[in-house]
Amino acid sequence: MISEKPDRSLHRQSPHWVADWVGRIALYAVSLFLSSALLGAVTSGLWLLPAFRANSTFFMVHGALVATALASFTVLFFDLWILYRFLVPSRDATYRSLHGVRVHVGLTCYNDEAAIGQAVREFKASRHVHRVVVVDNASRDQSREVAAEAGADAVIEELRPGYGACCMRALREAAVGADVVILCEGDMTFTARDVPKFLAYLENCDLVLGTRATQELRDRGTQMDWLINPFNQIVAKLHQMRFFGTRLTDVGCTYRAIRKEAYERLGPYLRVEQSHFSPHMFIEALKLDMRVIEVPVFFRRRVGRSKGVGTDKWKAAKVATAMLWQLYRA
Repeated sequence: MISEKPDRSLHRQSPHWVADWVGRIALYAVSLFLSSALLGAVTSGLWLLPAFRANSTFFMVHGALVATALASFTVLFFDLWILYRFLVPSRDATYRSLHGVRVHVGLTCYNDEAAIGQAVREFKASRHVHRVVVVDNASRDQSREVAAEAGADAVIEELRPGYGACCMRALREAAVGADVVILCEGDMTFTARDVPKFLAYLENCDLVLGTRATQELRDRGTQMDWLINPFNQIVAKLHQMRFFGTRLTDVGCTYRAIRKEAYERLGPYLRVEQSHFSPHMFIEALKLDMRVIEVPVFFRRRVGRSKGVGTDKWKAAKVATAMLWQLYRA
């Protein structure tokens, strides 16, 4: 059973809308600062050309960009160092033992015949895991049969297409009878050896996210290459500005663990069925004032062909756009 320590900081002393708007202002201000500063740098370079230097309209545009950058930086400074500091009270750390809990793993699967069997066996071999559920997103290969033969406790087919739809079903099915739910992909990019990491930090938090951004824990040849990795971290930092105080470095890592009672609160708010589900889940958790933390996880080369973003830069750009649209609306 989960041993609970009373959380004196569960009910914050300031209205929820205060922290919400401090985060919104921070996101909008940093976005405006970055865009205006970047455009200002371009116009500064063009200023060296005589044709632009003599143009009064160009001079006005350049001045407006510089003024916008300075104004947005001032707003950001005031928002974070004054409003956030004095209006959003901090919380005490908590500890809630996970001794004796039941840990269930939900593995997502889509045409992962080459990997799903090995993934099931690896998680089944973990002494921390009590049940492994595979949710297959209408695969056209033998994924379901391979998962069952490997010893999965349940193999369920999710007919709604989409990464998010599969993740939501995996969470829902794995939560039955569990105290802790772990969500992971069944393509062997992640390892069951990282389960103890999640459990260790889950003693202090409600939701623990994996991050693939740590170079020392990442194989060569993964999708986190020279372009996707840094842009993924930029998008993550924009999310961090919106929910200031929570450290975020990765918006696309499926591997995560959540307490059952936290999932029961969060579940009704999960609705994104497509590829931008990962940040959607922790955005909704943070809006519910849950304690969310990232831990570095080992990231391996994928077994088989990628069905998601992979190294496809165009597809990655479309998913990133959907993530940002979701963030600015949150």
